[in-house]
Amino acid sequence: MRIPVAVFGMLVMFVVAVGVLFFGILGFTPVQACTGACYAPFMMATVGTIVIGLSATFATWFRALREPRAYWPWIGAALMVVLYLASLSVAEQVL
Repeated sequence: MRIPVAVFGMLVMFVVAVGVLFFGILGFTPVQACTGACYAPFMMATVGTIVIGLSATFATWFRALREPRAYWPWIGAALMVVLYLASLSVAEQVL
């Protein structure tokens, strides 16, 4: 039962990651010349999402092929949403 839950969680995490990357690139790309802090929300949304996705995938499947840890993709999807909300609050202060 863990394998279908883990695979479905991976699909959900992938959809959430695509959404966060899309809205992160669309919303946080600076349109004026800037340095430093104005790139923080963009980098949080892009790099953070990739790091969380790879970490959750690794934590789910590494050395667990018979019984994957099915809760990690769901935690990864939740962390991606929290990261996007945090980058929104940073963007309100910086941009």
